[in-house]
Amino acid sequence: MTFKVDPQTTLTYGNPQAPHELTLILNLGCVDTRDWWQPNQAALFAAIDQGKLQVHVKLWNKVKPTLLNGNVSNGYVDYQHPAAALRLIKAVFQNQDPLRAADLAAVPAYLERTYQVTPYAQAETVRQRIDREVAANGITSLPTVIYQGQAYADETLPTIDELLTE
Repeated sequence: MTFKVDPQTTLTYGNPQAPHELTLILNLGCVDTRDWWQPNQAALFAAIDQGKLQVHVKLWNKVKPTLLNGNVSNGYVDYQHPAAALRLIKAVFQNQDPLRAADLAAVPAYLERTYQVTPYAQAETVRQRIDREVAANGITSLPTVIYQGQAYADETLPTIDELLTE
């Protein structure tokens, strides 16, 4: 697995000298992503804060009808401001159901009103680059967790605690 972790297409959290590295392929409208994120969020950020883990987040616009609202939402994540991006990610996963239920045409207004965000100017460039990386690495599922070069998805998706005890 090889992903570029440049700040133009990747949200990076944690110390670059951390002994472990994790790349997350997520979508803000994906129920499976939310269902993995919510119970793992505390352990993830505890490991980052303790210097054990550096995390790279990439938001993938997977072409799937149930993810269209998430794809629009991904375009509001500002990669130039990782702390603000993280606040948005956490907020959307905390309250994802209204986003998923919204009419696609209403998603931009919903995001702007609810989260006080604007479309990210480089969203299309980010989408194209992440699409290429995902395809080149054979990623097909959301979420995908890549730990120390090993990809996990679907039934093999581990928790943060499981990864860090390997």
